[in-house]
Amino acid sequence: MFPDATTTRVRRVVIVVLDGLRADAMSRFELFHLQRLALRGAFTFSARTVSPSVTACAMASLLTGASPERHGLQSDRFELPRPRGPVHPLPKVLAEHSLPASAFISGVPPILGGLAQRIAGVLGFGEARCTGRGAIEVLETARRTLDAQRRGLIVMHWPDADRAGHDHGWMSPEYAMAAHRMDDALGRLTKAIDLTDPATLLIALADHGGGGRVLAHHDSDHPLDTTIPIVMAGGAVEPGNLGSGVGLVDVPATALWALGIPLPDSYVGNPLRQAFLRVPMAA
Repeated sequence: MFPDATTTRVRRVVIVVLDGLRADAMSRFELFHLQRLALRGAFTFSARTVSPSVTACAMASLLTGASPERHGLQSDRFELPRPRGPVHPLPKVLAEHSLPASAFISGVPPILGGLAQRIAGVLGFGEARCTGRGAIEVLETARRTLDAQRRGLIVMHWPDADRAGHDHGWMSPEYAMAAHRMDDALGRLTKAIDLTDPATLLIALADHGGGGRVLAHHDSDHPLDTTIPIVMAGGAVEPGNLGSGVGLVDVPATALWALGIPLPDSYVGNPLRQAFLRVPMAA
C-alpha cells in the first residue's frame, strides 16, 4: 500500500504508550492533559488492542505492524519472537528510508538488560534507553533526543498505570494516582514539543485496559481489557473523533503513511487518513 496522491508534512512521529490506561480513566479521574490533547487533536476512546490483550503482544504489534499470530509473541513474556512469516519492524522500515528511530522505556532488572537491548537491536532502534521508574523519569531521559531528533520515530513507554493496576487493582486509588502521574508527564511532553508544527505528529495510546474479568489483570476478551484510547495531535492533524473500527494496529500503519513511506504487506492495520489535513504534493 502506498501513500495517497496527497500527503502530510509530517517528518517526525512521537509515540507514547500509556501502559494499562483504561479508556474510561480520562473521564473518571479528570485527566486534564489527556482531555486537552483529545480536544485539540483526533481521538477515539473505543479503539481495540490485539488479542491477547497483554503488553508484550501489543508492543510487538505496535512496533511491527503485524498481528500476534504473525510476529509470534502471544503471551506477556518478552522474548525474541519466532515470526510466522515475513515481519517488517517499524524502525527497520524507517532505516531503509534513512530515518532514525529511538526508544525509551523504564528501567528493567539487570538480568533482563541484555535481552532488552537485543530486542531493540532486532527491531532496528538506533538508540534505546532503559532507565527510570515511571513516566516522568522516562520523559526526562528522552528530552535530549526530543530536542535533537527532528525526523523519524521516537517511542516512549510509560508503565505507571499498569504497575498500579497489577499491584492494587484497576481504578483503585493507587491506580488513579498513577494515571495522574502519566497525565502530568503528558502535559510536560506537550510543552516540550511544538504541537502547532505540522512536521511533528504525537500519538498517545494505551496498549490494553484492565480490571475486566480480574480486578488486577487484563488478559481477557472483556471490553474493559481490550478497549484503549488513541489520541493524535500535531499541526498536520484535523481535530475530531476518529470514529469506529480503529485499532492499535492502525498506529504503525499511520506512522509510516504520515511519513510518506509505503506499507509492507505484513502490516494489517490501516492508516488513519481521516485524522490529517490534506496538503497537495509539490509538482
